[in-house]
Amino acid sequence: MANFKLPKTLGNKSFKGLMSGLANIDLIYQYNLLNGIGIGAGFAYSYYELNGSVFQGAVVSQMEGYNPFLKIAKRKEMNENSYVELSLSGGYNVLNTSGNQCPDVFRQEAFNLTPQLGFYMVSSEFLSFGIVISYNYFDAEFSPANICMTSFPGIAPSNSIGNSHVFSVGFGFSTYLPAK
Repeated sequence: MANFKLPKTLGNKSFKGLMSGLANIDLIYQYNLLNGIGIGAGFAYSYYELNGSVFQGAVVSQMEGYNPFLKIAKRKEMNENSYVELSLSGGYNVLNTSGNQCPDVFRQEAFNLTPQLGFYMVSSEFLSFGIVISYNYFDAEFSPANICMTSFPGIAPSNSIGNSHVFSVGFGFSTYLPAK
C-alpha cells in the first residue's frame, strides 16, 4: 500500500501557525488475515516548511519527519467494487528541522499514533485506489529552539507548549501480491 497526503498542521499553536505541511507519504506492507483484519509495517515521510513572512529578514526553515511504524487494520467490503479500511498505526518519529538560522540540524525523537480511514474503489483483481484521511499525533513540541531562535516574533512563549498534531487528506493505492 502507499498513500500520498497533504498535511495540515494542528496542535501546538506555534507549529500550527508557522509551519505548512507539504507532503506526507506512507509505504506499507500489510498482511490481511481472516475477518478483514490486517497487520502491517511501514515507513512514513513528511515534509513541512516554515512560513518565513512572519519574520523580519530572510528566515528559511523546513522540517522532515521519518517514521517507521506498525499498523493494525480492519477492512469492511461495501460491495464487490469498494471497501472501507479503518487502521491505527504507531511508531517512532524522527523530526529534523534545518534552516538558515542554524548551523546544525535540530533533531527531535517522538512516539506517534495515527488513526486513518480509507475509502477504496477496486480497479482490478489486484489493484485498488482510494481517498485516505488521517490524524497524526506525535509527542514533540515545536518551539523557537527548532530554528535556533530564543522566541518567535509576536508569539507568546506559551504557544509553543503542547504536542504537535497533523490532519491529512490524500490518495492511496493498494495492490495485492498474488499467492503462488
